[in-house]
Parts: sequence; C-alpha cells; structure tokens
Amino acid sequence: MALRQERRSDYRTICAGATVIDVLSPKPRSAVNARIVDVGASSLKLSLPLYVSPGALIRIHMTGSTANAEVRHCIRRGAEYFAGVKIEEIVPKA
Repeated sequence: MALRQERRSDYRTICAGATVIDVLSPKPRSAVNARIVDVGASSLKLSLPLYVSPGALIRIHMTGSTANAEVRHCIRRGAEYFAGVKIEEIVPKA
C-alpha cells in the first residue's frame, strides 16, 4: 500500500476550540457552532454540524478578530462534517 502524499503547503498544529461561523455564500447561514480541529499558517480544519460546499465563503468569529475564509473541501465522518478552509483575511474587531 502506497503512502498518501501530503498536499498541504503549511504544517498543522492540533488544537481544540469552539467557534462560531457564518456562511456568507452560496447558501447564507448565520451563527453555526463549529470546532477548530487543527491550525496551519493560512488554514484551518473545522468540525461542523452541516455540509458546507467547496468554494463557499465563510466568516469565522474569534475572540479578538474575525477571519474570512474559503472552504476547500468538506467530508462527512459519522455524525459530523470536516471542512478544510483557506484563510483569506483576518480582521481585528473594533
């Protein structure tokens, strides 16, 4: 069996933390509870209660800022979905 080649451009750090996201497009939805699974330099892996399509734009609410991101992939494992997102912009809260 061949080893799977790593396609990520940055290293990941495992972490756990609750957050809230807003799906901005293509199907807007506000205040979705999510969990951060791991973090890279410009990316996150999120655990979500619903499927979010690749290409969707989301806003991730954090303590001192919000991050605008694009969903790159989303897969279902058991009762939850895991989404890999690319951070486009981090905006400090006023």
